[in-house]
Amino acid sequence: MELVRELAETGRRIRVDAGRRQRLPCGDGWIVSGPNLAEYHDILAEELNVENISIETDLDRFQQIELAPNFRALAPRARGDVNAIAGEIRNAKNPTAMLEQIQSGNLEIMGIAIEEGDVEVKRVEKPGFAASTIQVGQGDDSYHVSLVLDMNDTPELLSKGLARDITRRIQAKRKDLNLDIEATIELEILLESAPELFQSDRDWIISETRASKSTFRFEGDVIDPKADQFEVDGARISFLVF
Repeated sequence: MELVRELAETGRRIRVDAGRRQRLPCGDGWIVSGPNLAEYHDILAEELNVENISIETDLDRFQQIELAPNFRALAPRARGDVNAIAGEIRNAKNPTAMLEQIQSGNLEIMGIAIEEGDVEVKRVEKPGFAASTIQVGQGDDSYHVSLVLDMNDTPELLSKGLARDITRRIQAKRKDLNLDIEATIELEILLESAPELFQSDRDWIISETRASKSTFRFEGDVIDPKADQFEVDGARISFLVF
């Protein structure tokens, strides 16, 4: 459980660093290496707002390499061409292929043979993934566990995230109105510049907020100007609770 808690905190940091708001779900998450935590996957998925947590053995699946020029090694040989050569290295369309050429001694740029010491190799997450690795234990008994989250959006995830943000605001309004937990409400919602809100997520809002009657309005419709309003990821939401 200590490792599960640490992974949960790591996942929260990953989301913050990636700028992904708390209520917008991630589609998938992977635990790479470490003990089998399958019995805790549902707990982690709930804590991290991830649809599915699974085990992966190959961290390379989510990573790619970047090449950076080593100016200290290049400058004495490249002289005035060092910046141009550095640009070629930095902007390589296929860094993996370039590295293989360098390692086999078959890469020349502007007449300069590029050696392994002329570049620095970094491993970074592929676009759409975010990850962090933690060390567990101390000394010879220590090991590393990585957590990877899929940051790609889908219409389904955007709809779920929007529904959760709307529900939170309505629940806060219920509290402001001092409504009893069991009290039902009537609800009117206007969505502008918003992703599609699927029927299943509308039903979830209705259920969670105990709305006995609900009206969803969309771009071009109007709502009472006294309605509560908020914005999330560029979407403008107005709602009335009766």
